[in-house]
Amino acid sequence: MLLLVFEIAKAQEKSIDTTAVIILDRMSSIFGELNSLGFTSSVSKDVVYAEDFFIKVFSSTDVKIKGPNKLSARIHGENKEDLYSYNGEQVTYYSYQNNIYTVADAPDNLIETIDWLYTDFGIELTTADFLYPSFSKDFTEQMDNVEFLGIAQVDGKRAFHIAGSNESITIQLWISDDSYFLPIKTLITYFDGPYANQHETDFSDWEINQDYPDSIFEFSPPPSAKQITWMSQN
Repeated sequence: MLLLVFEIAKAQEKSIDTTAVIILDRMSSIFGELNSLGFTSSVSKDVVYAEDFFIKVFSSTDVKIKGPNKLSARIHGENKEDLYSYNGEQVTYYSYQNNIYTVADAPDNLIETIDWLYTDFGIELTTADFLYPSFSKDFTEQMDNVEFLGIAQVDGKRAFHIAGSNESITIQLWISDDSYFLPIKTLITYFDGPYANQHETDFSDWEINQDYPDSIFEFSPPPSAKQITWMSQN
């Protein structure tokens, strides 16, 4: 009986807007049907610079994906420019600034490879959670509140505005009100540390089902490039 009461109370604490779920389901289903995808993500995030001191860091990433197991991500950041290439078997990292590269065997599919890079090496190629087939389900399960906030204008584009929150995070998503339901912007605010901090991503230059040649996902090191060993952060 106590367990039943607890489960009822827990269910009452969650508030899930069905309109928001329908929009997220639509976005997830469209991404699941695509053969290839290209976009640019521009990121602004707060990072710890010193104790009690955050600074804003900016970067952008040009991403090309060919399902189910090919990816190219070129990251333009402050004082760096890096390339990650995944051909379905291996991931190659190349630093343009230092002219060094490294190669590692990777999982045989894109979703597991993105997880592997983040978990083992702390590498976040792009804000790519929406690429996961289960994104809508995972989002509604992890949030205590999910709400459709209405129609917004973002950079002159009509967008669905959706927000989710739990005790440690709020997530806002702006999704295009058109045939493809593409993400336009995401804004994540973290509250699980001593100070709130944000991670904002703007998406642009979408390419849908382009016929990308396999060669763009292969890496050939420049003659003078030096190969180094890729070490896991663990």
